[in-house]
Amino acid sequence: MDKGEKKEKRDIRERLCHALDIHPDILPGESVVEIRGQCQVTVRGSGKMLTYTDRIIRMKLGGSVLRIEGRRLCCTAYHPGASVIDGKICSAVFEEQV
Repeated sequence: MDKGEKKEKRDIRERLCHALDIHPDILPGESVVEIRGQCQVTVRGSGKMLTYTDRIIRMKLGGSVLRIEGRRLCCTAYHPGASVIDGKICSAVFEEQV
C-alpha cells in the first residue's frame, strides 16, 4: 500500500466517523490511549514493545510509536492488543514511524 492509498483510507475513516457522529477509536484498527492522572497509562490497540526500561517505554501503535517517559515505569499488564503501564508518568508522545 503506497502513501496515497493510506491517506485515502484515513480520509474515508474520518469522513465515516464524521457522517455517523462516532469517535474514531470505535473503528477496527484504531488505538486508544487513556491516561489516568500521572500514575497509569492504558493502551488498547498496542503492538510490539520496542523499548522497556524503568524510565522509557516505547511501543508500536498503528502507524506510529508511543513513547512514555517517567520514573519507576512498569508494564503491569500486557495482553495481545492491550497494555497497562504504571509508575510516575511524565510524558506520553507519539513519534512518527520511520
